[in-house]
Amino acid sequence: MSLRILRWWLACWRQAIARDLQFRTQTVLIAVGALVDVAISLVPALVLAQTARTAANGWDESTAVLVVGLFTLSTALLDTVIGPNLLRLDSAVRTGELDLLLIRPIPALLALMLRWVRPAEATRVLVGGALVVAALGAADEVPGPLDVIGCLAMMAIGVVAWTLFWVNASFLSFWWASAAPVQDIVGALREAGQYPRAAFRRMPLRGFTTLVPALLLATLPAQLLLGGAPAGPLLGGAAVVLAGGILTAVHWRLALRRYDSASS
Repeated sequence: MSLRILRWWLACWRQAIARDLQFRTQTVLIAVGALVDVAISLVPALVLAQTARTAANGWDESTAVLVVGLFTLSTALLDTVIGPNLLRLDSAVRTGELDLLLIRPIPALLALMLRWVRPAEATRVLVGGALVVAALGAADEVPGPLDVIGCLAMMAIGVVAWTLFWVNASFLSFWWASAAPVQDIVGALREAGQYPRAAFRRMPLRGFTTLVPALLLATLPAQLLLGGAPAGPLLGGAAVVLAGGILTAVHWRLALRRYDSASS
């Protein structure tokens, strides 16, 4: 089964790359758009880094750039692999296109999340990596191996946690006539993940690390990369993923019962 899934996903990537090569202008525009989005994202992050509240907690301009860089890396992965599928879910449910996924010889939920890929979005990885390197150079910081491992582990947890949150929000398509506006709300909530932890007060901080785990994408990874204690964030993030996984499994079963197949 695992080899079948791997071959299927590699075929999806080959098809997506061929599609992007066919529309080269669109690919270039996506890459340029990524640069513009990152530049716009830097402005509020730098402004927040100059406030007394964030400065008092050790968050300066270089740290703000680091958070935006890590956020760009995390969201590049999400928008390359997960986003293209969940953005299509509302239409797939309403038109019956979901039937084609349910009859595939691989787990339907996996096909729902991974079928469509947008390789052009992966160009943002280069932008995010450049920002991280520049931020660490400006701060004259040399993270140790354990700091890097903790950061990467936290980013992986954050990507999974946000994926589960995004999936459950997208499942509202099974319950509402049209849940397309939900995607705009999810995108707006995700933007909170590119700001320093010190910019949030206690209640919003708890909300954006548990119910809406945007801070797990970059803010907490940046904290670990700069030498923060890894045990608490990693254990808390793992708990969020576990709870999200259970909720997703239950929600998926209920959603399938709700779904009116186009062939029924």
